[in-house]
This record gives sequence, structure tokens and C-alpha cells, in this order.
Amino acid sequence: MINARKRILETTIMFVIPVVALHMLDDISINDVKTFPKYICYGMLFLAVINVIQLVVYLNKIRPIQWPTSLRWSSPFKGGPIPFPTRRVVISLVLMTAYIFTMETIGFYLAGFLYFLLILLALDPAKPSLASTGKKALYALIFMAVIYLLFSKMLGVVIPSGIAL
Repeated sequence: MINARKRILETTIMFVIPVVALHMLDDISINDVKTFPKYICYGMLFLAVINVIQLVVYLNKIRPIQWPTSLRWSSPFKGGPIPFPTRRVVISLVLMTAYIFTMETIGFYLAGFLYFLLILLALDPAKPSLASTGKKALYALIFMAVIYLLFSKMLGVVIPSGIAL
């Protein structure tokens, strides 16, 4: 049985949410306020179009999803599903908690960089090497640079500075 109904429902929802949001943005009279949310909605619509293309192209390859999909991590072990990744979930929650409590002390950007780097390292199933850690540090740095440009420079949002800024 092809699980196309679920994919069609997901795709429909992916279209409906930004269309409704764009309709709601029409009620706002100040153009500068609604510019950024409009770009977000257009980006969501672009992703929905990509999802439709994938759905049409791969419709004959969609396999039925066996319950519960939330308890699977990747492809099954030799004949059986992979158990729930309790260790990774706990590590993620601990890192998230540490991030929240250190943000005010060391600053938003430094805490965000460390959190993003550590979460990339913790969730990667491969053993970390120096090259992969350096690559992940570069990804975290680029991510935080984009966040800095977006929030501090473009939107002018005041962020917790801590000791880093």
C-alpha cells in the first residue's frame, strides 16, 4: 500500500499555512512590519512547491510507514527497528537547558555557537574526528553569523550580551 494520502495531506498543509498567513498580513497597514513575515511565507511556499515536485516524481516509490515512526532513528538493525534514541534525546535536553542558563552569562552568540556545535557533535552517529569537528565548528560559526546579521543588524533586536559582547 502506498502511503500517498499522508504525503498529500502534508503538502496541502504546507501550502495552506503560508497562504493563510499572507492573507492575515494584508490586514497590517504598515508595510515595513510585514516585509520579513512575507519573505518567510514566500520561502515556505517555495518549500511546498519542492515538496509537490518530490511527491509527483517519487509517488510510485513511497513505501508504507509502519507505526510508530517516531520510535525509529534510521534504517532498521538486522531485521528489527532501532530503539528510541534515549541517550541522544537526554543529551539534547541537557544541552538545551545549559544553553538557556548560560545565555545571559556568556552571551547569546557565544552560547549559541557552543550549543549548535555541541548538538551537531552529539547527534552525529559517526565518531568525531578533528576534521569533522572543524567542519561542524565552521557550520556553527556560519549559522551564528547569519543569526547575527539577521537579528542584530537587519532587525535591530537587542540580545543578551553577557561577557562575549
